[in-house]
Amino acid sequence: MKTIWITGGSTGIGAATAKKFNENNWRVIISSRNENLLVKTKENIIKNSKNKEVYIFPCDISKRNEVYKIVKNIEEKHSIDLALLNAAAYSPNKNQDFDIENYNLLIDVNLKGTLNCIDVLKNFMKSRNKGHIAIVSSPVGYTGLPTAGAYGMTKAGLINLAESLYFDFSKIGIKVSLINPGFIKTVSTDKNSFPMPFIKTKEFAAEKIFYGLTKTNRFEIYFPFFFLRILKIGRILPYRIYFYLVKKFTGL
Repeated sequence: MKTIWITGGSTGIGAATAKKFNENNWRVIISSRNENLLVKTKENIIKNSKNKEVYIFPCDISKRNEVYKIVKNIEEKHSIDLALLNAAAYSPNKNQDFDIENYNLLIDVNLKGTLNCIDVLKNFMKSRNKGHIAIVSSPVGYTGLPTAGAYGMTKAGLINLAESLYFDFSKIGIKVSLINPGFIKTVSTDKNSFPMPFIKTKEFAAEKIFYGLTKTNRFEIYFPFFFLRILKIGRILPYRIYFYLVKKFTGL
């Protein structure tokens, strides 16, 4: 039985993806800061499942010592075949304010937290010349968008990081994947006050993630396809045209 470790696994995409992997006979280990939510998520996953191999490990990924203890504990029992680094903080800028505390919070969790996980996982996976790390980013990281300065900056960093590690880690037997979901209905996106085109359910996201990570060899897994293709075009437009289109369609 293969083992997946999912950070940010107590709610949203993480919880739905944990359920999907459980249904496909994977050993699932979920982490987040909220132990109570982890317990409820585990109960929900195994309630009607024949596969009871679901374990919880509360962890604050912004603290490297906690990440090391958790991963070491898991690795002493089961090698982590796949790590889905999904934990993230989300807090849109209000009224276009520049809030340095918000920036620092998102940097600590989204960037430094992911780096902490990769740093620890790399050593264990390198020792057996085998492993798979999947980094969950966001299409907000493709280009700058209104009110998304802090969140988008961290997600852009993760996209760049995954692209670089794809080359570097291939030399030590570690596969790197990048996941960019579009708008998915979760507690986080419920905070948004703007229209969210092509919004999908977390179950839809889980299906796409499972298929992409286990049935294909693609580096980037992104969905929904049509919406994300449109956003990708924004990366190659001249700024003058890009800024005009963003203002026109967002009204911001």
